[in-house]
Amino acid sequence: MLDTLIARLKRRRASPNTLRRQFVAGGVALVALASIVIGLASSYAVGQTLVERLDEELADTARRLAVSLERPGLVSLDRPGFAVETVVAVIKDGAVSGAYIDQDGNLQPLEGHQVGTLRAVEWEPGEPTFVRLLEGHGEYRVMPVTNIEGAQVVVGLPLQDIRITLARLNIIIIIVVVLVILLGASIGAGLVRFALRPLDRIRETASAVTRQPLDRGEVTLALRVPPQYATDDSEVGQVGAALNLMLDHVDDAFRSRFESEEKMRRFVADASHELRTPLAAIRGYAELTKRAAGKLPPDLQKALSRIESESLRMTTLVEDLLLLARLDEGEPLTKEPVDLANIVRDALSDAYVTSPDHDWGAQGVDGAVMVTGDSQSLHQVVVNLLANARVHTPAGTRVEVRVKQNPQKTTLQVEDSGPGIPREDRKRLFQRFARADSSRARSSGSTGLGLSIIETIVKAHGGEVSLSSKPGKTVFTVTLPTR
Repeated sequence: MLDTLIARLKRRRASPNTLRRQFVAGGVALVALASIVIGLASSYAVGQTLVERLDEELADTARRLAVSLERPGLVSLDRPGFAVETVVAVIKDGAVSGAYIDQDGNLQPLEGHQVGTLRAVEWEPGEPTFVRLLEGHGEYRVMPVTNIEGAQVVVGLPLQDIRITLARLNIIIIIVVVLVILLGASIGAGLVRFALRPLDRIRETASAVTRQPLDRGEVTLALRVPPQYATDDSEVGQVGAALNLMLDHVDDAFRSRFESEEKMRRFVADASHELRTPLAAIRGYAELTKRAAGKLPPDLQKALSRIESESLRMTTLVEDLLLLARLDEGEPLTKEPVDLANIVRDALSDAYVTSPDHDWGAQGVDGAVMVTGDSQSLHQVVVNLLANARVHTPAGTRVEVRVKQNPQKTTLQVEDSGPGIPREDRKRLFQRFARADSSRARSSGSTGLGLSIIETIVKAHGGEVSLSSKPGKTVFTVTLPTR
């Protein structure tokens, strides 16, 4: 129970401070302030009215008692017409005597501390004042009257009834204020919800736009704020109209970008395709010429070897460009069960033959590790990762491949003990034609497309690739969904 309450409080605390909530809170605060001010003013006005009426009654009682003074120091209260708990005292030459009428209508003399309280008051004839006189009865409203014999008659009436009346009135005011606040909050929430309904539609439109894939391919932003919520007759409508105008511009920009990228992809694909034939011819003529190597001078033999190696490198570059062009066009990949462990074993075997001077190792590839994807593309990912480690690390470097799998994801890691990659090069390492050769040893050329191809293939499989590096430990991590 306590855990549930704490969880609810945390959710409330973490809830966003929305514009609707601010408006409702502001309206409720204004209603509450107005209600409190009106309640306090009403309570004060009623209290003053009741006190004024009591003063009138007190003055009338004082006039009637002034003429009943029979002799100094004695006042007769046993006449009808005097209210219960009426206090009368006579002050003459500093001496005070008096009595009050109890609940049974009997006269009770004032006690010493009560007499002392009256003696300490600085009286002004005809001016009532507040005095705390009788225990359990609260304050009294008392007024002095000077009679013809020089004795000062002090008359007092209790304020208890007024206090009770004001307490009841304050309770009623509090209840009314609470009800007004609740009613105002309910009505205010409804009015704010109605007034901000266009803003909700704007938010829904913006949220729908954010859920669209905008990073690649042809993007068409067909979503717009409905016309009735995109007018110039209100501030919210102006926001909706501005959002529609912005979406129009963004849609035009995306369309222009797609057309430009499409032209570039077509150019790259066409150029790469056209280059394959002459490159193959150059490589063939170089190999044919090398057969007569014994009849050629050494410098010419070296030139032919360079022609052959560069043609091979250009062929690799052309094949990589063609692969990226196909991936960028969004060609659907074959989705079938693939044994990732078997792919790793084959790639490691090829890497060992290609670079026996590296220390190759593997973990988690003894058994089958099944994922769903394109076998040829995933093989390309593993080959490129191993080639990257081979090309950019010196001989003797330990390169280890680890495969881990759980029901949700499958992880492929390639770790090497090379010199590491500088921090400033890591962010751009997955960009096309990016290299970090300044910090890692290399023994052969690189197109700078290998890691970009890896990232593109992995994203097409719904996965992601990351990098962590420090001197002596560089790890590329590929995460793929298991199913």
